[in-house]
Amino acid sequence: MPKRLLIYGAGAIGRGFLPWVFPPSDYEYNYVEKNERLCHLLNDRRQFTSFRVVRNDYEECVVPIRQCYAPGGEQEAIARADAIIMAVGPRNASSLIEHLRGSITPIICCENDASIPEMIRAATGNPNVVFAIPDVITSNTAPEGLLARDPLSIVTEDGVCYIDERVSHVGGLGSYVPRMELEKQWLAKLYLHNTPHCIAAYLGSMLSLTYVHEALKNPRVSEIVAGAMGEMKHVLRCRFSLEPAFVDWYADKELQRFRNTLLYDPIDRVAREPFRKLAPNERLIGAAQLCICCGIVPEKIMLGIMTAFCYDNPRDPDANIRYLMRALQPPEFLIVAMQLRSGEALYELLLDRWDANLNLLQEISDG
Repeated sequence: MPKRLLIYGAGAIGRGFLPWVFPPSDYEYNYVEKNERLCHLLNDRRQFTSFRVVRNDYEECVVPIRQCYAPGGEQEAIARADAIIMAVGPRNASSLIEHLRGSITPIICCENDASIPEMIRAATGNPNVVFAIPDVITSNTAPEGLLARDPLSIVTEDGVCYIDERVSHVGGLGSYVPRMELEKQWLAKLYLHNTPHCIAAYLGSMLSLTYVHEALKNPRVSEIVAGAMGEMKHVLRCRFSLEPAFVDWYADKELQRFRNTLLYDPIDRVAREPFRKLAPNERLIGAAQLCICCGIVPEKIMLGIMTAFCYDNPRDPDANIRYLMRALQPPEFLIVAMQLRSGEALYELLLDRWDANLNLLQEISDG
């Protein structure tokens, strides 16, 4: 009998990447999805296709599904699941607690936040909640030709899923590793992937582009993204003592994947929720603070921070960031919206470069 998976979130990771980690021949797929239209389509078609980029071509995986539940209707599926996987986004993770309380089924958190497993463990009483790191870029869509074959198609990279070894009995093709290795992979993912990835997306949005690979074709964008990555390489070597060879390899890998024209990685997916990315310990403000602690001025990351301040997408949950940016004076904006303290180093640096960075961004936007 195949093992039964219950996956919260039928988006990029849940639908695009996980079928390559947990092969459909060995696992039964069940989803919980709040998007009513997507939930209906999955139940109507009972399958979808994930395309994996390998050697400049696509490999195809057709994934049968047993059921897609609307949130709140999955209690029977929780009781019968062999493993539960969370891939709903960090802001939505806490909303699942009531549904999961009382279960001791292994829960694998594929969320982009290492603090979530502990929060879920404490709130549900389930000791079997672990962190996983999908070291991969997965789009939430596909090129027109693939969508014509299957409107539920999705494109993913050929990546690795690092999973806490405490739930290795779940099986599949993930890389089950001890917590020390998981922590190393998370530091690299957070600062060598997440930081430059979102900077590339904000710059691409400013240029009215659609996909991340389009942004990297712009020499100025490419220079800024590589510079931000260089600043974070210094931090990972000096602050966290990661091996220089590993840091260099990881950074080169990231630049190649950002430029991959087959991934169709949407800018609005990567740039979404800028306030979350600008949180004090996150990939932008937090990364810049680490640079300062290591004795370097994070010029490229501060430029990326300014680009995030200017992100203008009326459909984004954090669309009010642009309104606040315009309505408040810079010191007020940094204190009220960004939770920085007057007089601290990053606050002063951002203010000192405020006009120059805005002018530089305008220059890049004008071409």
